[in-house]
Amino acid sequence: MNVLFLINRDLFESSTQYRIAQYAEFLQTRGVAIEFIKRDDLDFSLVKRIRGFDLVFNQKCLMRCSLARQILANSHRTIFDFDDAIYTRHGRPYSLVTAFRVRRRLHLWLKHADLVTTANQVLARYARQFTSSVTVIPMAIDLDHWKPALKNDGTTVTIGWTGAPVNVPYLERLDPVLTVILRKYPFVKLAVSSGQKPSLNCPFEYHPFQPGAEPEFVRRLDIGLLPLPHDEFGEGKSPIKAIQYLACGVPVVGNVFGATAEILNDTNSIAVSAEQEWIDALERLINDRPRIKSLGQTGRQFVLQYHNNKLIGEQLFKLIMHGKAEPQLP
Repeated sequence: MNVLFLINRDLFESSTQYRIAQYAEFLQTRGVAIEFIKRDDLDFSLVKRIRGFDLVFNQKCLMRCSLARQILANSHRTIFDFDDAIYTRHGRPYSLVTAFRVRRRLHLWLKHADLVTTANQVLARYARQFTSSVTVIPMAIDLDHWKPALKNDGTTVTIGWTGAPVNVPYLERLDPVLTVILRKYPFVKLAVSSGQKPSLNCPFEYHPFQPGAEPEFVRRLDIGLLPLPHDEFGEGKSPIKAIQYLACGVPVVGNVFGATAEILNDTNSIAVSAEQEWIDALERLINDRPRIKSLGQTGRQFVLQYHNNKLIGEQLFKLIMHGKAEPQLP
């Protein structure tokens, strides 16, 4: 089985890493020959090579429609995968012209790919407007790598957040909440890991992003923060950060809506929206160590069952080989 993967940038981009790259070695051991091509390297010369592949797997790589039509027409079989609401974007909406172009390119793949895979049911519902051939393949992580730490029952409670620089503003919006909490509870500390230091008035430990260091940072936390934008893009997001927190036995306090509600529930997290709800939720956990432990244990079990990359890798392999897979969904 020869598979050509079309990707946006490189294998270390978060989306490509969690949707494809982490499974590459496993797929190769199962007899799948793999080649990756970045979007910037796509041109019509590729069309001549398409017939040499059994499958073209497009991981949310949108290109001009003339090239996409040629790839679709000359491929033996195609899969289109997307894990974000790429029909919209964070913050400022697309201009009318850009929105038309993006959706036209996306809808072409949704209509004509042999199979569409998505990370969650929200995106699957969007895709089903254009095709009935849709399968949900959840986000997953390596649970041998992301696992709880042995913690003593000390008095310090560590609240933490980890994320990309583009998401730092969502943490900064919690500054008033965190300031109240840290002033009221001297034994509570805040830790942040990111490629950009946030601007906060409250005291915090800053850990600059280092590849491979994220699991160790998350394991040190007692409570994970998940502030999300309540917009169309946020609704379609399966936040990998939520899965990472839970995998490490860290309960989550955050905004729970859309696809996030497929991961977080009242057995592993506390859903909040207004500022006072954030304060109340954090206080409840700070003053109830057994509940922190209980929510964290339940969260770890949930991820073991539904977001384990060993299980999801098998589903992906079956899908690549046979064109169908039935994931076990919560």
